[in-house]
Amino acid sequence: MPNVEPLRPGDPASLGAYRILGWLASGGQGVVYLGQAPDGRRVAVKVLHGVVAGDRFAALTEAARRVEPPGVAPVLDASWGRVSYLVSEYVEGPSLAEAGRLGGGHLRHLAVTTAL
Repeated sequence: MPNVEPLRPGDPASLGAYRILGWLASGGQGVVYLGQAPDGRRVAVKVLHGVVAGDRFAALTEAARRVEPPGVAPVLDASWGRVSYLVSEYVEGPSLAEAGRLGGGHLRHLAVTTAL
């Protein structure tokens, strides 16, 4: 698994029914962890910062559920409350930073396949 880092102090060991296995990334909206669903499959668990909460989080979750593959990993679950998180299918592969600068045909292919 590329770039899965050990959990850090303060990271959750689990969220709802999902066991947290490692740290994947962080950004402006939250932190993404590698998780394990009760059925054993790997999932991505995005824990949102407090800024995105309540009705706004519910609206974002419903919008994400309406977007279908192949452009995105499907949303499997979500929870909001003291800790808001979104669970999606885990897609193993390099991050955009690891893939390097995209140009020419690669960038066009990414844009077209994401838009479809």
